[in-house]
Amino acid sequence: MPSPLAWARRLVRAVEATLLPAVCGGCGRRGEWLCPTCAAALRPLTGPQCRCGRPRTRGRVCPICAEWPEGLGPIRAAFVFEGPLRSSIHRVKYRGEYARGRYLGGLLADVAAATLHDTPLDLVLPIPLHPRRQRERGFNQAQILAEVVAERLGVPVGQDLLRIVDTRPQVGLDYAGRRANMQGAFRAGPGVGGASVLLIDDVVTTGATMEAAGLALLEAGARHVRGLALARGA
Repeated sequence: MPSPLAWARRLVRAVEATLLPAVCGGCGRRGEWLCPTCAAALRPLTGPQCRCGRPRTRGRVCPICAEWPEGLGPIRAAFVFEGPLRSSIHRVKYRGEYARGRYLGGLLADVAAATLHDTPLDLVLPIPLHPRRQRERGFNQAQILAEVVAERLGVPVGQDLLRIVDTRPQVGLDYAGRRANMQGAFRAGPGVGGASVLLIDDVVTTGATMEAAGLALLEAGARHVRGLALARGA
């Protein structure tokens, strides 16, 4: 059951979506979620990438991918987590700017449509928050992105992935620490059996969170799992 604070945040988002003007997440210019100058500053991630989504250097496999679980598909991110995009994502996560989240979902949906048009998909699943954290925040930013991506791809958004461990924040942890922190954090339901799943998140760094979620889905019978994030952190 959503807390009073969560209901208040939902009300604020509803007012925001109908009454408040768009403001650029980079420079604050009114009228657009990202002005042309700040939009031009976004750095798309292109070129060869490892399975974990990091840029591949001279054809070598990175240490993370050397331990990548068998059967888990690649993780990709659309942009570098910096500048106007970083501030835009923070405004969604920490100020509850739902309409901005829909705009960012559109950016991710553009990338999904361009790169996954030949990929059979049955479900789009957001990386879930732990129920306690979702009650506090009032929403899941990955859910907003996933809904827009699913609409564009014509694929349903599933509800068959739960976060059952309230993990500590990943900030400051290396890959091994993040991987250990996320171990057993997710549980998937029977609805993913035989499905090809696209996982969605706002920011990916080492890929440990998506890896843990993907393993839970595979253990529950998913046929294939790949990940897509709006941004990649350092």
